[in-house]
Amino acid sequence: MNSATTIPGTDFPFPIYQRKGPPVLRSDAEARQRRGLLAKIHIAKQQMALSDGEYEMILRSFKVGSAADLSLRQLENMVKLLKHYGWKASVPNRKSKPNEDRIVALKERVRVLSLGILNGEKRLPGLVKKICGVDSLAWCQDADKLERLLAAIGKIKEEAYGET
Repeated sequence: MNSATTIPGTDFPFPIYQRKGPPVLRSDAEARQRRGLLAKIHIAKQQMALSDGEYEMILRSFKVGSAADLSLRQLENMVKLLKHYGWKASVPNRKSKPNEDRIVALKERVRVLSLGILNGEKRLPGLVKKICGVDSLAWCQDADKLERLLAAIGKIKEEAYGET
């Protein structure tokens, strides 16, 4: 940590890590492995819909300002951390597009339906965690789990309001 400032409006310290540059690599194999791990991290960031602030906080836990500054071991640990948070690495498949569209549609239906129940916005993260096993609706990529989540929200709405 090179310097620290405070979060605006508070006296809470906010460390700022200066770029050190990538670590020295011993072989072409290490360079290929490093590029692959960096690609996985950036794909996971996009697929998990991490905000810049969330991504920055993950980087801060590794005491770096950029993923490019991570060693191979740290890159591997960051990929493991992202998997722990619910990201699933997948092989690109051209046939997966219709499934992605279905998942997006299911997520939107979950959001809309959750607004129709009491404290829906506050209850949704807990339901997502319990039913989908991830911390955020944006991270759920399983259509079956999203359908179970829709059914659960529909049941809550039906029990509370006697409607479907």
